[in-house]
Formats: sequence, C-alpha cells, structure tokens
Amino acid sequence: MREQAEHTRTAESGPTVEVDLRALLKIVTPIEEHAEDLALRAVRRALTMEQNPDALELARLTDKLLTHCASLAVGIETIPVKERPARGQGALRDWATLQKDGPGDGPLGTWSYARQLALVARSMVKALRSHRASTETRAPYVGRPGLPPLAPSAP
Repeated sequence: MREQAEHTRTAESGPTVEVDLRALLKIVTPIEEHAEDLALRAVRRALTMEQNPDALELARLTDKLLTHCASLAVGIETIPVKERPARGQGALRDWATLQKDGPGDGPLGTWSYARQLALVARSMVKALRSHRASTETRAPYVGRPGLPPLAPSAP
C-alpha cells in the first residue's frame, strides 16, 4: 500500500492517471501568499494616497484593486460557508455592493471608490489568512527548560 495520497482520474478515451496532490498543495500556499502580498501593496498605496491623485494613476490603482478583489473573492467563496470567517462574509457582501454601485458622483467619487475597494481587499486577505491559519497543521514545538527552544527538526 502506498503512503502517498493519490487521486485517480479517468480520461474519456484513455487510461487512468495518478496524481499526488500534496506536492501541488505545497506550491499553492506560497503562490496564494504572494498574490495576497501584492494585493496588500495595492491596498497600502490606496490608503496612503493624497487627496489630489493623478487621474491616470488612480485609474490604474482602481483597476488593480478590482482585479485583486475579484480573485480574492473567488478564494473566499471556495471556503465552505460554515467555515468562512465573518470578516470574509462581510467582505463578500461589501464587494457585491461596490460592484453593483460603482464609483460615486462628484470630485472625490473615484478616489473614495478606490479606498473602499482597498478596505474590502484588506478584509478579504485577512479572512483568507485567518482561515488558512486555522486549518494548517503545524509540527509540535518542543520546549526545553532553562535552554533556548528546540524545534523538532533540529539535530
């Protein structure tokens, strides 16, 4: 019996394919974290922006935030509803409202829209990270009285 977790998929006209998903899962988490870090950079730019931003810069930032919010929303929607953090549910609700309403009228409409998108993106990232932290299994940590802590993998 193999100890690796295997998943089989039959092709319509071909043989069975065996795939070990653990290797893919090890790659996926750093990729997700990198995408979340990029979203947080855009959030930081939006929340620290001055009151008279350049229109082109604001349009680019809004486009980035819309893209990040859309991809983060997909991540939150993949979490089962019973396990979804309250922050994630609220962020999805706010995201739907922002998509429906769009930027407001007036001189600060587009600027405040970008800021609201940034707040929603930040909430989504926090929700995804809190869910990931609650479902991750970590190695036990070994403590030694009177000595610095020693991790289990240390010699």
